[in-house]
Amino acid sequence: MPTAPGGLPTRRIGAGLAVALLALSGLATGTTATAAGHRAAAPSGDYCAAKESFYGSGQYTYAEAQVCLRFGSGGNEVRVNNTNSQYYWGGSWYSASSSYPANWTASGTLSKSGQSGNYSVPQVKQTSLNGSGSGGSPAALNGCGSYSVTMTFRQVGPYWGQDQAIDSGQRTYTINVPCT
Repeated sequence: MPTAPGGLPTRRIGAGLAVALLALSGLATGTTATAAGHRAAAPSGDYCAAKESFYGSGQYTYAEAQVCLRFGSGGNEVRVNNTNSQYYWGGSWYSASSSYPANWTASGTLSKSGQSGNYSVPQVKQTSLNGSGSGGSPAALNGCGSYSVTMTFRQVGPYWGQDQAIDSGQRTYTINVPCT
């Protein structure tokens, strides 16, 4: 078998050349994939579903809940905002307060591109009109794209007890996160 410069048989050089060409074409593809992967990152910020209004049984409690996907340098997370948390008593509406807090939880799933995960906001004791809580960072929360998110929101108070609780039942939202 003839020997090429460097002491390698010529057949190996031919095979080596083929492997090198494949590697170079893979590199070119990898460069494209890396650029596409870079574009697939979600810009920092909150991407939210529309707020939804909920009344408790008897319509003595009220809240507006909203599920959001937060992307940032500190990590990605599911957030739930609870705004306008109020109770009705004596002919008037009053805001949640330290004397009459709203105690709430939220949980659900999110999915994107065949991946899914669960989140759960542990009980939040809200002592003002507005509040929020974090539900963790499921692995499926990983960049731009269209997410399907479910949420079940439950609130007891302010003022009233379990008999006037808000229970949203399971809701489904689509949250679109743009690519950078």
